[in-house]
Amino acid sequence: MNNFKVVSAKLAAELDKELMGPKVGYTLQQLMELAGLSVAQAVQHSFPPTATNSNKHILVLAGPGNNGGDGLVCARHLKLFGYNPVVYYPKRNGRVEFYSQLVHQLEFVHVPLLDDSDWLTYLQPDRTLCIVDALFGFSFKPPLREPFTTIMAEVARVQQNLPVVSVDVPSGWDVDQGPPLEETPASPVLNPKVLVSLTVPKPCSSLLKPNTIHYIGGRFVPRDFANKYGFEPFDYQGGDQVLRLQ
Repeated sequence: MNNFKVVSAKLAAELDKELMGPKVGYTLQQLMELAGLSVAQAVQHSFPPTATNSNKHILVLAGPGNNGGDGLVCARHLKLFGYNPVVYYPKRNGRVEFYSQLVHQLEFVHVPLLDDSDWLTYLQPDRTLCIVDALFGFSFKPPLREPFTTIMAEVARVQQNLPVVSVDVPSGWDVDQGPPLEETPASPVLNPKVLVSLTVPKPCSSLLKPNTIHYIGGRFVPRDFANKYGFEPFDYQGGDQVLRLQ
């Protein structure tokens, strides 16, 4: 694994708070758009379109929080990149209008939103290219609750044959400590094929399996800001929004 700095959940939360504070002035919507674009580009790099997979779908699993919002944005960009994304968004965030706007944007570009039974039909390698895991991010605290316990158990069941792309932190992992120590029906363990860390890797990324592809994305901080939080800016190439670390 490459030698790179990581930041804890506490420091990551402070970093985001400053980015969206009055001095810097990013909005949540701006950061989510850039994050979702990064994830879409990581999918494009990892699973480029070919003659044999052009008809396959990408299943995006979106949770109720910011990580889910990143997934919704990712799905829109994937559609515009020429892929066939479908989205399962079982617990929609009705408290913040922006999330409803993201759903409207998916409908605008003709991305299907699946119901509670339809999504299971996409857990088949002959139908689906990969799964984007945008269920929970670095603020996740156990225990899992339904329907997410069942969703993650179903994904864990097929992940050996259907690659998972996790957004920032594999869902169900502790951002600092990594995956649960023991897999149980109430605590399924996802082991993604691809992880897209956002802004800077979190400590749990050091516990990825050796064959996991690891990207950094979220290209929106200058050197002095990165140094303030203990890391160096990443050497993105040209206009790329992601950089492969592993």
